Parts: sequence; C-alpha cells; structure tokens
Amino acid sequence: MSGIVGYINNTEKAQNDLLSKMSESIQYIENDRIDSWSDDFLAISRVHHGVINSEPQPIFNEDKSLFIVMEGEVFDYERQKLKLIHNGHKFKFKNNDAEYCLHLYEEMEEDAFKKLNGSFCISIYNLITHELLLVNDRFSSRPLFYCLTDKGTLLFGTQLSTILQSSEVPRKLNMKSIFEFFTFQRVLGTKTFYKDINILPPATVLRYREGNISLTPYWEMKYKEERHSEEYYVNKLAEAIKKSVNRRTQGNYRLGLLLSGGLDSRTVLAASDKKMVCFTLGDFENREVKIAKKIAEAKGCEHIFLKRDLDHYANLVDKAAEIGNGMYSFVHAHNIGFFDEIRKECDVLLHGYGLDFTFQGLYLPVKKLSFGRKNILIPYPLKLLGKDITEIILRELKGSLFAKNPGQLFVKSYSETFNKSLIQSIRNILWETKTPNPLNKWDYFVFSHLLAKHFTYLYLISIRGYMDERTIIFDNDLFDVYLRMPPELRFNGTIYRRALKKINPKIAAIPNANTGLPPTTPVFHELDWTIKMAKLIFKKIVPSKKHSLTNPTYTQGSWPNFAELIRHNEKLKNIIENTINDPECLDPSIFNIMRVKEMFEEHLNGKNDYIEFLFLLLTFGKWCKKYEPINLSKKLKI
Repeated sequence: MSGIVGYINNTEKAQNDLLSKMSESIQYIENDRIDSWSDDFLAISRVHHGVINSEPQPIFNEDKSLFIVMEGEVFDYERQKLKLIHNGHKFKFKNNDAEYCLHLYEEMEEDAFKKLNGSFCISIYNLITHELLLVNDRFSSRPLFYCLTDKGTLLFGTQLSTILQSSEVPRKLNMKSIFEFFTFQRVLGTKTFYKDINILPPATVLRYREGNISLTPYWEMKYKEERHSEEYYVNKLAEAIKKSVNRRTQGNYRLGLLLSGGLDSRTVLAASDKKMVCFTLGDFENREVKIAKKIAEAKGCEHIFLKRDLDHYANLVDKAAEIGNGMYSFVHAHNIGFFDEIRKECDVLLHGYGLDFTFQGLYLPVKKLSFGRKNILIPYPLKLLGKDITEIILRELKGSLFAKNPGQLFVKSYSETFNKSLIQSIRNILWETKTPNPLNKWDYFVFSHLLAKHFTYLYLISIRGYMDERTIIFDNDLFDVYLRMPPELRFNGTIYRRALKKINPKIAAIPNANTGLPPTTPVFHELDWTIKMAKLIFKKIVPSKKHSLTNPTYTQGSWPNFAELIRHNEKLKNIIENTINDPECLDPSIFNIMRVKEMFEEHLNGKNDYIEFLFLLLTFGKWCKKYEPINLSKKLKI
C-alpha cells in the first residue's frame, strides 16, 4: 500500500531492520518503490507506486535543516507557489506537492496546513532539533496510526500492521472497540482494536520532541447552515463537483473510473472533460453492467466488464483483512484481484465513493408512512429525535446491527456490559459536536472523524494497496457546500440529482440501475407506480431476453447475494467454519463460540440471515490469527 512508516526515539539509535519490516508490510505489489532515510533518531520510509509525485523522498529545504516525506497530493497551489518563489524559496522540481508543502510550512508554520486542499499525510523533520511533525488532511482520508511506547519511542504508519512489527508495542485488545466493530461494523473515533495504538484525528498536527507528543487541531468540522433556495444549492453543488473533478483529473496520467449503474460514479464521468476507461465488476453482464456501459458510451469512453469468478470473495479474505487493519468487513474490498488488469489501462483510478452518504442523505434518519399498500419515506421529525438521540442511533442507524443483538456473540461477562459500553461510545462522539440540530448530530455520528471511519471505507483503501486513486469527495470546497447545506435538502438527494442534470443532462437521463428511473424523477421510491414505471423503462434499455440467474448468488446489481454466497460457495463456507473453530482466531474467553456455531448453522439452513456477523467474525478472526493479540481471558476491564 502506498503510505509512510517510521519511528523516532531521541535516546536510542534507529534500527533499520525494523524500518524494513514496516515498509515491506505495506508493499503489496512487487515493483512498488520504497524511499528510506534514517539518522541516529529517526527512521522513515515512503512506499509508493511511482506515479503521482514520483520523485524520491525525503525532499530537503535549501539549507537542509528540514525535510518532508509525504503520502498523497494537494491541488491548486500554483498562485501560492509563485508567492513563495517571490519570497526567495527555491524549487528543485517542476510540480512536486511535497516540495511545495515543505516551503509553505517554512513560510507559514502550522498555518500552512489550513491552505492545503487534498488527500495527504505529511511528516516534517527538523534535523537540528530532532523534532518531528505528523499532519493529515481535514478528512483523515489517509489514516495514520501511531503508538508512543513506555520507552518514549513514537511508531507511526498508514497501516496498523506497520506498528505491530515492533516488539515494543503491547497487543492488549480494547473491548470497547470490539463491541463497536460488531455493532456499527467499524471502530468509532480515533480508537483501534489495541489500547496503545490510536489514529491521528482529522486536521491535526502531532508534534514529537524528546519522547513526548502533543496533538493540535488546525481545522474543525462545523456545520454552517445557510438558508437559501434549492436552486442556489443546485448551482453551488454542481459548481463544486465540477471543480473537484477538474482538480482530480489534472496531470498527464491515463485515467480510469470504477463505474456502476448508480449515480455517484456517473457524476464523476459527467463532470469530467477528460476521457477515461470505465470498469464495471459483475458476476455476469447483468442490468448494472448494461446501464454502466450506456453511461460510458454517452461520454464516448471505453467500457470494460470485469467478471468475478465464483470464489472471488473467498480469495480476497486475507488481503482484505490485512489492508483494512481488521477494522472493516473484508467484503467491501470488491476490486482486489482485478488491479493487474486495471493497471494495464490506466495509471490513476477514480470512483464515486462518498457522494451517496453526503449529498444523497443516505444515512439521515427516516420514518415510513403507510397509505394502504403504499409507503413513503419522510425525514425523521425533529421533535421525535429530541435532545438525546443515542437510543435512536443504536436502533435505526443504517449499518447498525444492534437490532440483531450483537451482544449474543460474546460470553456472559462481556455481554452484560455490552449495551452500557455502546451508549457511552455514542455519547462520546456526539459530545464532540456543538450543533443544536439533531439531524446534524446524527449526521456527525455517521461521519465521526469523517469519511475514513465509514464502514465501507475498505472499498477505497483496498485500491491504494495496488494503484494510485483520487477521491472526489475529499475536497475542501465541495465539503464546505455540504456543511452549509441544511440537512433536509440532502434528504433523498433531490438537490444532488438536479445538480447532476445541470452538469450533464444526457447522463442524468439514463436510468439509475437501482431504481429503473432517471435520476431526475421525483423520489417516492416505494410507491407502486414507480415500480411499474421502472419495469417499463428497463424493457426498453435491457434486452428482453432475461438472464436465467441459475446461480443463486447472482443478482442484477453490483454485488452478489451474500447470504446465498455463504450457503453455496464451499470455499467461503469452509473459511468461515475454520475461523469459528480456531481459538487463535476467536478467543473463547471473549466469544460465545457455541452460539456463534449455532448462528452459522442457522444461516446455512436458511433459518436466519447472519451475513454481517459472519463476515465480521471472519475479518476479526483472520486479523487476530496473524497478529496474535494478548489472550485477554477474563482479566480485561472495559
């Protein structure tokens, strides 16, 4: 995976063998480059694909008192760079983001980071004072893990496994994190599975000096609701999307796009002035693939169908658990196994990640109103939300498994404290935001510590292990529109769909593969007449000869039927069964193995669907098997 790794200790000489282990642990393809540097205090590496900012690092300032190692990129700094040159700064490279960031820091110190628009992790080292700065972007889009040991050594890396290469790091599991993982399918806030390892909060400067660290935020996520007309926000959103896409299609790179038949990725294509090769995954050339192909044709772009084999998800389990740091269900790493083919066609890969749960209001709370056979989804009434929305989040948040009783996975001593721990975790997150609007509080919880902690984030970071990618939503200006837009205008994505039509009416007129309706159609998703309309539209778009769907795992959508995949794919079924029965995967002092086995059997027999639990257990078990956390027995206190 492209990233940075390293450690620093002001009292002991750096050990290059540890740095090599840390670097190699995130090198997923053989020809990845490793730029390394060390002195008596610091050892640091950058692992990268040699495409974006390909010049070797570290990059030094003029008198070699400072250097920078950077993962990621920033945009739109040409004018500011000219000012730096005017002020006497000398640039060695024509267009190197790291070099620009270093000189900007020399000029403005920590205020420099407020001006950076992009997705990045930065380390700046002072060779005179031996002080190290670690900095991330506003979104924590490239998670940076760190651990300060009892000896005063700071270990850091853009993947959790890098820190676990050190024997100095305790591997004591954090049960709060585990409870969160099996409830929300992610770990909340800045925690990890380990008590001594944390994630750098968004928009934060970590400063290390003489065995001590301090954390200083340079930006804070604040809702700034402004009451304007819908048309105002349609124009603002369309403009911001086009600017973000334009920034991320810069450079002389071959561009690729992961394209579905939905709305998010087509928005990227609609807003781009550059040709790109489009890729769609599927088990067969289903409705999703056919719609995606039509979208690509509307922009004159080549479309490539990538066919999954029956063992696709079983084959990616180990890599997905590793890349996701064990903290995201492996199943979201959909594209692993296809990157060799994708890299033949492009250098940089784009996608539509994040646009659905920001501007389409996918996770805002809703209530269902029934009129006979017809149902309408409406925004959750503010009066019903009240001041304390903790219980409602537990019960009704999209992606929460609380209603399925995740506490049953654990032995009695833990299950008794399960609910209390979760409630406290939610309240800790909600306390961070001062917004009085309960819908924004709800929204903040979804993005607690921003988009990088969303439970589907493995989709994105699994790309980075194999090639450079660019994410449209990680744009300061675009996210500022989000923070200013009242939450009710994000509900059902009406503003978003109108913005898409404004950007490109032709692409907006192509039906959404998920609904059968053009994005411009008024949204009453569950009304009978929309279903009938969808069927009529699909008869015109999709050939009348229907696929027989002889395989029970096949669907007309992007992903297979995962419930049936567990029941019918022998390889995946065996991996899950072996994980459940292996005490090095699932510690029987933590997990109620008898109940887990019963759940597996109930799923196989079709009595219940436990897809999420089984996939989370498999992910967590694979991680624990490899990294051997300390056996907790019953001594661990929550």
